Amino acid sequence: MKAKIAIYLAGSIKKGHEKTDESFWTDGDIAFLKECLKNYEVSFLNPAFRADDLSDQRSVFGRDMVQVFSSNIVFVDARDRRGLGVGAEMMWAKINKIPVITWAPRNSHYRKDLTTLLGVPVENFVHPFVEALSDKIVDNLDEGATWINAMISNPSITIKGIDDIGAAMQYYKNHQLHQDTPMKALLLSNQELEARMARLHPQVTLS
Repeated sequence: MKAKIAIYLAGSIKKGHEKTDESFWTDGDIAFLKECLKNYEVSFLNPAFRADDLSDQRSVFGRDMVQVFSSNIVFVDARDRRGLGVGAEMMWAKINKIPVITWAPRNSHYRKDLTTLLGVPVENFVHPFVEALSDKIVDNLDEGATWINAMISNPSITIKGIDDIGAAMQYYKNHQLHQDTPMKALLLSNQELEARMARLHPQVTLS
């Protein structure tokens, strides 16, 4: 009997007020993943396939969070710019230590060989939230399926969780806060903010 896995397909859902030339998960994509993962019985949790009342926003949010929570893997289509829901789904997956694969080809919206941020040139750019919340970033579906097979068969592959979010905060404080003049000024001007920083990382000094 094949092992069962559930994959949540995060990405854009077509909305009447938005342009329609963006990328979406297709039946062909799903068929391709099934073929690549033929050793497993795969269920796809797709927020675009539903029969609930879409005017009930709280329920819509709850349904999507239930699907992410119920999945073994979250596969994010990040070939184009995405809305805030996808980022929230990625964060929810990491809080629950669910593997996240992000489909972001080189020189697409979230991943560029060269770009500028606030006027500063940046090479080999990956959007910070994509980099931090993804366990694997892939160029194509084949690469993603290969990683899924490897991840399932190799329990030594590390999956990010909530501790990694805290570690990123500490990394910033250890490596960048000392030269981040606007942030230091905010902390020095607000005792509550300074106290929160101290609680998170007592070794940090603002001088």
